[in-house]
Amino acid sequence: MEVRRIDVHDDEECAHAYDVIVESKGHERPWVEPPSLAETLVEWRHVDEAEPMEMWGACDGPDLVGVATLWLPMTDNTTMTWTDVQVAPSRRRRGAGSALVERLVERARDEGRATVIVEFHVPPDSDDHGYRRFAERHGFALGNTEIVRHLELPVEAALLDRHAECARPRWDGLYRLETHVDGVPEHLVDSLCTLMNQLAVDAPTGEIDFEEESLTPARYQEHLDVAKAQARVRLTTVAVHEDSGDVVAYTELVLPAGAPGTAWQWGTLVQREHRGHRLGMAVKVENLRRLQRDHPERRRVVTGNSDTNSWMVSINEELGFRVVELCPAYQRSLT
Repeated sequence: MEVRRIDVHDDEECAHAYDVIVESKGHERPWVEPPSLAETLVEWRHVDEAEPMEMWGACDGPDLVGVATLWLPMTDNTTMTWTDVQVAPSRRRRGAGSALVERLVERARDEGRATVIVEFHVPPDSDDHGYRRFAERHGFALGNTEIVRHLELPVEAALLDRHAECARPRWDGLYRLETHVDGVPEHLVDSLCTLMNQLAVDAPTGEIDFEEESLTPARYQEHLDVAKAQARVRLTTVAVHEDSGDVVAYTELVLPAGAPGTAWQWGTLVQREHRGHRLGMAVKVENLRRLQRDHPERRRVVTGNSDTNSWMVSINEELGFRVVELCPAYQRSLT
């Protein structure tokens, strides 16, 4: 089994890598709607100085049968590396996955990283799943588990109205809600970045210890530019403090161009000093309303929360999200 670097500027090689990843991630998960090859290539070919990415392929003779991705954060959490390993289902159990893991660990050591983190999806109640056994055989230990939930759309307007009106007395007069498409106005960017940087340390992450992130206004704009090139829509609802004018709560939905039935729920967070006003529910309801008004073609919202994040889990359950699968994160120490 040969493992070699994938050239992200080679169209043919990228198409093969994309096919392997889509087949692997969709295995026994019929609800998965992958992004298109076109928008995936934008991501692969974008050079992110703050988090460089490498892709490695496992080849069985002339055939590309597995793909591993390595992300190397350079401005925060620099002792870690995030990884992803995918092998075509028909080519598993022949050493491709193990060869890819060995290369990722080697690269992480080369870069002076102390921890390698990998995530994957498994059905609920699957403690003995083969993906778990594979990770454990290669020295990884369970660090955190996210519960993946789906919300089927549309949500009844009466349900959204009821939750909005229950939350309103707690925040009305102190904050205002705003929804923005493809990025917030310039005067809100600084405070939004500050809040987004808190997500990694405020959201429960089990045994994995994250540092505060280092998103800057410039990098935020870089993310927006990449999303625009991918033809993705980004819906951001914020709660703005009336006195300070700062963003103190936010939630975000991303609409992939190549997956027209799906909306991805990205971060949701309320600043610590402003909790207790039902802002989490308020911004999520407002965001869903905008999604359903402007994008009725979307049939599902996909989200994931740590199994210990009782606050966000309760909001999602009240809105009608249902458990579909788990996303465990395993970590391996290299020290």
